Amino acid sequence: MARDGSAFPAPAPRRLRVVAPAVWLALACGGGENAGTPTTPTVPRPSDRQLTGFEVAPGRTAIRVGQVVEPLAYGRYDDGATGTVEAAWTSSDPAVIQVGEDATITGVAVGRAQLSAAFEDFSETVDFIVELPNPRYTQDQPDDIPGPQIHVVYAVPGDGEDGNLDRYGDIARSFEAIQLWLGETLGYRLRLDTYGGDLDVTFVQLPPAPREGDPQGGDLISALGDAVAGEIGYSPGKIYAIYYAGRVAGICGSARIGGSYGAVYVDREGCSSASPGPDPDVVSTYEAVMVHQLLHVFGAVGACDPDQEGGSHVHDDAQDVMYAGAELPPEAEPVFDVERDDYFGHGRPDCLDTGNSPFWEPVEGGPPSSGEGGSTRVQIPVADWPVRCGLR
Repeated sequence: MARDGSAFPAPAPRRLRVVAPAVWLALACGGGENAGTPTTPTVPRPSDRQLTGFEVAPGRTAIRVGQVVEPLAYGRYDDGATGTVEAAWTSSDPAVIQVGEDATITGVAVGRAQLSAAFEDFSETVDFIVELPNPRYTQDQPDDIPGPQIHVVYAVPGDGEDGNLDRYGDIARSFEAIQLWLGETLGYRLRLDTYGGDLDVTFVQLPPAPREGDPQGGDLISALGDAVAGEIGYSPGKIYAIYYAGRVAGICGSARIGGSYGAVYVDREGCSSASPGPDPDVVSTYEAVMVHQLLHVFGAVGACDPDQEGGSHVHDDAQDVMYAGAELPPEAEPVFDVERDDYFGHGRPDCLDTGNSPFWEPVEGGPPSSGEGGSTRVQIPVADWPVRCGLR
């Protein structure tokens, strides 16, 4: 429902392109010394083929002070093969960006520098900017807007790895991509809790992560919700979207259906090899999982929905965001409520329509007209299918 109380229109489903080699997943529920000189030895090329091209993939070209990233270099050969190569990396200003002995790079100080990579007779240079980290907040900050909104939490267990997803901007990029994706697809975006115009992310330090035999799935989201509420309180009218850095075996996310909490599990050895917020225009595993969980929190998928079978998911179309079932073919394209008859935009008074949730707001102009390509890219590793969620 729009904020004026009117029901959502039911725009025709719009499909997004998926960039190979990704597939759309249906959601079944310290820098070293001498950083200015090459530190990584090159690898001799096979004698039966010639290197014809070379490119670097830094991951991102804007990093934060203290952040460590692992740039990659790719070679292209005359037989059509491509692959990573062990390039020699150098920094134009080690006081800004330092290259480690393991070829990782570290943001040292605010400024600009060039990162160069060389392999055989090829070289590439990339401009980098280093910025200060975001401030870390341990309490919900004053709201920019009144009314229903989604507050974001970064929760790290006592024995977990703090990846600084709040301070390095990963979570902010994650939601930026989500908002762009939803706006292009539905013509609506989420009402997010912001502070000073920026996404308000609260950091919460929790007790050690659950061990084998401890709560998982639906029980875990209840425990997480209670723990977060105990740390920062609970504000009526808010939903809490949690990025949890604890390892959770076999599950990528959980939600309280119709409740106040949804979570994705971002431990590096857990759900996915992807990272949250790879780019502000890229939807990857955790962005898709978060949208899936928030739709559960909004009430999807109800027993009254025609394509719901024995659980809070749909089974009619393998490309649906709320699908549960068999594996998908490569390069499938994601859609929201394929026929607009299950959980979004159906308008039936006898069944909950998540399109009426007060946690949406319309995007000016609505979704692009049919045939216009959006700027969102969906890049989800093949190995992430299927993603499992635990519900309560």
